[in-house]
Amino acid sequence: MISFVKRFKFVIILLPLALFISFLDKKVILGFLSSNEVPDHYLFLGSLVIVICVLIFAVLRFDKNLNS
Repeated sequence: MISFVKRFKFVIILLPLALFISFLDKKVILGFLSSNEVPDHYLFLGSLVIVICVLIFAVLRFDKNLNS
């Protein structure tokens, strides 16, 4: 079981990212940003920044564990 997790860690990282992108895409398609309201844009950009930071942190931890 542990070897399976070690082998597919990248999938564990990318799956939540794919779900987030899908969720965000559906929101944008339904007109989330069409109102041109500033708070909507801040929410969109803020969520992207947070997800990118979490992804970078996860990749760095994964790389650190892989090299040690």
